[in-house]
This record gives sequence, structure tokens and C-alpha cells, in this order.
Amino acid sequence: MINMVYCSNCGKELNDDANFCTNCGTRTPKGIKEGVTIPWTETEIKQDLDKALKKASKAIDEGVKVARETLKEVASELDKEIKSVKEKRRPINCAVCGEENPRSAKYCTKCGNLL
Repeated sequence: MINMVYCSNCGKELNDDANFCTNCGTRTPKGIKEGVTIPWTETEIKQDLDKALKKASKAIDEGVKVARETLKEVASELDKEIKSVKEKRRPINCAVCGEENPRSAKYCTKCGNLL
């Protein structure tokens, strides 16, 4: 024979083996004793999802900010390197005849003067 119990929240009559009230969803003493977890409601799921999305959005924004700053630093370093390379490739003008000579030249290609 099934003994009847009553919901502590709404008073509905329940079977003594019920974990939850069929009327209001409240966990019964049996459900509490057995550690049966309460399922999320749609509202709770939406709230938790909203919190998670806000947290993820903030983390993404922070990541983008760090990436932007890092890229600015890298661009600045590359700019310095490019200027350095251009400077090393810039021709040397001979002090005697004015001829442009390769940066690596020791002597002028036109007059033979030591550069």
C-alpha cells in the first residue's frame, strides 16, 4: 500500500516515493534526503547563460585590447627595423665627385676615392 504525503509548499497530496511535487515542483523530504538535485528552470538557464555571455564578452574585449596593444608594439618595432634596413641600403655619395655608391662600397665607382 502506498502511503500519501503532502507537499510542504502547496499541500498537494503526493505518493511517498515522489521526489518532487507534481503541482508546484517543490522537492519532497524524500528528494532532499536522497540528494536529488532541482532541475533548472528556463528563467534560471537564461540568467546563467546571460551571466556567462557577459563574462565571456568582457574576457574577449580584454583579449582584444591586449592584442591591439601588442600589435601596436610589434608594428612600432617593425617600423624601426624597416627604417634601419633602409638606412643601411641608402647609397653613399662620394665626397669628391658626388657619385652615388652602394652602402657596402669602400671606394667610389666613378673616381676611385676612398669613401
